[in-house]
Amino acid sequence: MPTLVVKSLPENLHALLREQALQNHRSITKEAIVILAQGLIRLSTGSMAPGRRPLTPLPPPLKLKGGPLTTEQIRAAIEDGRE
Repeated sequence: MPTLVVKSLPENLHALLREQALQNHRSITKEAIVILAQGLIRLSTGSMAPGRRPLTPLPPPLKLKGGPLTTEQIRAAIEDGRE
């Protein structure tokens, strides 16, 4: 079985992990494995808590030659696309 060594783990994070492991009656190692597995499964399936979505970075804002569009210009563009 592979081994993972975590170096420079902040003390406060280690304390939180230890507390959670005690509450769940697990060793610190087993608690870390459970937390990693749960997080990785959520990431891989895209499932989060109900009503939550994974954070995705926004694209950079577009630079428009004529400046920002008005609401009327946006509505007109939407209407032009509906035929």
